[in-house]
Amino acid sequence: MGLKEKLQDNKKQNEDIQFAVADSQSRMSYELGESDIKTKPIDYASLYDPFVKQYAEIQLDLDNGSNENPSEARKYADSIMSSVEVIKQGLENIVSNTEVWGEVTQFSGLMNGLDIMGTPISRYMTLAILSGDLKGFIKIKAIDEDINKLVFEIYDAREVFVERVFISKLNTLSQTQDLFVTIPDTKLQNQQFKQASDDIFEKKQQGSDPKNQVLTGGVTETYRGIKADGTPDTYQKPLQGALVQDFVKISKEAISNSIQFNTEMDKITAGMIEAYESSDQVIAFNNNILSEVTDFYLEPAKALRPNQEKKFQEDYKKWYLEKEVPNEMPVGEPYSKKAKEQPKEEVVKEEVVEEQVV
Repeated sequence: MGLKEKLQDNKKQNEDIQFAVADSQSRMSYELGESDIKTKPIDYASLYDPFVKQYAEIQLDLDNGSNENPSEARKYADSIMSSVEVIKQGLENIVSNTEVWGEVTQFSGLMNGLDIMGTPISRYMTLAILSGDLKGFIKIKAIDEDINKLVFEIYDAREVFVERVFISKLNTLSQTQDLFVTIPDTKLQNQQFKQASDDIFEKKQQGSDPKNQVLTGGVTETYRGIKADGTPDTYQKPLQGALVQDFVKISKEAISNSIQFNTEMDKITAGMIEAYESSDQVIAFNNNILSEVTDFYLEPAKALRPNQEKKFQEDYKKWYLEKEVPNEMPVGEPYSKKAKEQPKEEVVKEEVVEEQVV
């Protein structure tokens, strides 16, 4: 299975989980007699009982002076005490992620939404459980009975293991990133580029204020299609009723050769590349957005090499021309086809016969 197929399969399985969430929500009005608590309480006692005993033994040995390595013993005892704060911080970080989880899943695959292509299925399921969208529960464990290796283990409603999260790594990650990757939103930059590019994108005055210029959705004459003889390459399209409209092709090739276009597009994509500590967001934008035009995919969870970043910038330009620039634009106002086809009246020239004088 190639990368494209793997990503599409991952997307489909994540969509299946989201469907299960929607299905669960649809049944709520029919299950009023059932408890709406979907996540079981965490059993802290089973975690801490052994460590409470260890802590007491360490303190006793220290008081008696019988501990062979007092420094390490005190350090471990401090870890037991500080673990409460570690868990508390971990739970707070989970809450900060689940608070926005519903919103990003609503826009999955779109700008400012979840990277549905690259989000691992286990992570999608984990956050659906942690946010209370699906039934499941969390266990806290100490791997190798070490208080410094605390983990959250997430299970679904059938008690099937879903994912393990080291709490210390979660807390470190949460300083700069979320538990999931969102797709960068460049809609504002795209629009600002159009507003600032008077040489490319056509504007017209709105209202009585000459300064109030709005985009028409078309381009200036320089970037319109022309025939071999240099005249505008216009053609008609029927509208409702008996009206027709003249259209002209937009020369996307001419726009792609524009220095202003290339400079501003490079600024947008360079800003995206430099804005994040990892390549995850750029890869998410490529796989969810650009791939609709380029059919090219990048492997998630890997750093991009310089040549890959360069290709991303060039592919963004292709995507912009395809998605943000129309293929054609109307010229002039709609008119009646019959009126245009009506033959002009012939003008009869009056012959003047000179009178000969005999």
